[in-house]
Amino acid sequence: MDEKYGIKVKKLMFDDLKGKLESFSSFVLTSYKGLSSLDIEDLRKGLNGSSSKFFVVKNSIAKRALDELKLDDMNEFLNGEVGIGFCGDTVAACKTLAEFAKKHSVFKFNCAYIDGKVEGPNRIKQLASLPQREVLLAMALCRMKSPITGFVGILKGLMRSLVYAISEIKRKKSENEGGK
Repeated sequence: MDEKYGIKVKKLMFDDLKGKLESFSSFVLTSYKGLSSLDIEDLRKGLNGSSSKFFVVKNSIAKRALDELKLDDMNEFLNGEVGIGFCGDTVAACKTLAEFAKKHSVFKFNCAYIDGKVEGPNRIKQLASLPQREVLLAMALCRMKSPITGFVGILKGLMRSLVYAISEIKRKKSENEGGK
């Protein structure tokens, strides 16, 4: 006898979710109770820019997938209507999720899995407050460049002092020669 259609669908959902959990290094568990499907679609569109995705999941399937991946300590956060934000660019995705949460007060962060660690909602907000990647790189470059810039300034000051000293010596010699 063939397998029931509902069981096949649940297996496909499980395999898809497990594959996404394995392929994304970071994800955020959220509570979306009270949001319309249009709101969720807006969130999905916003996350597309950072190579991220948002999925609504069945709690039973999510629990099985997390158990199989040895992330069963996250099961306590799978209550009510749960959505998972899979983060391609973790900081950009957290920014998008945090901005969405500001606009929609019913959207809440349950927890996150970032760099192999389970983190609380405050960590998501911290990551959302970071400047963009390009700004961070520019700040790091300025910090690396500042010792060199300071050294060049010191050399320039030494050269200027040497030129002033030589011109002062020349002026004094011309005064001494002119005064004889």
